[in-house]
Amino acid sequence: VVPVGHEDSEGKHGWIEGLAILISVIVVVIVTAFNDYTKERQFRGLQNRIEGEHKFSVIRAGEVRQISVGDIVVGDICQVKYGDLLPADGILIQSNDMKVDESSLTGESDHVKKGESFDPMLLSGKLF
Repeated sequence: VVPVGHEDSEGKHGWIEGLAILISVIVVVIVTAFNDYTKERQFRGLQNRIEGEHKFSVIRAGEVRQISVGDIVVGDICQVKYGDLLPADGILIQSNDMKVDESSLTGESDHVKKGESFDPMLLSGKLF
């Protein structure tokens, strides 16, 4: 036996539970979005700082210069060494037993052998 007044009060205040769930979901979404936004800003700032500090050896007008990666232009001859990270694609002019890690582009874990006479295209990746 249900009291007569009890059924009526539950119907009156039943919307509170739904509203509480809705507010909880909205708060979680806002906090998650704000957290993702701040992490993305930090990542972009770190990436820009690394790119600004990263120097690369290039030959311009017959002189070897250390320049920022962002200042490399078409026609620069870049000197790459063991462990260098290529900032852009290029064509191999001269090498000595060069192997390149192209796993981020091709998905293959094996290092690809490069040479002037065979496969001279260098794609952005780490050299070995």
